[in-house]
Amino acid sequence: MSSVIIKYINLFQTIIIKAVIVMMALVILSATLEIGWIVIRDMLNPPVFLIGVDQILDVFGLFFLVIIGIELLETVKMIIVESSMNVDVIILVGVTAIVRKVMIIDIKNTDPFFLMGLGVLIIALAAAYYLVSSSEKEFKCTLDYEKE
Repeated sequence: MSSVIIKYINLFQTIIIKAVIVMMALVILSATLEIGWIVIRDMLNPPVFLIGVDQILDVFGLFFLVIIGIELLETVKMIIVESSMNVDVIILVGVTAIVRKVMIIDIKNTDPFFLMGLGVLIIALAAAYYLVSSSEKEFKCTLDYEKE
């Protein structure tokens, strides 16, 4: 009886993971097309071939969103291929997300406590990545499901 339930749970996990991959791929494609549209539109508006600093920051923020999406897609793909997640990859996705936030943040209009919290988060992620990467151990989270 319990093996039948486990089988259905594993099937459910597999379906959800594949659905997440398809949705993430669609979102990444949509974001990439949006970036292309913004760059072309901004370059064709007067002054031609010149993009303002505000638009450049917005576009860089979108580039980082696409990079984060690709990293997340790679992580989910690794879950399917290896049935595991590497902790260092997850930490690097977090670092990439923080870098994106730092690049697009408006320091003049941001609460100082938010900036301090962001600084603490950066230090914590950097320390975690250093500890994981300098360790001789391999930090993996093994998942139990059937691959189809």
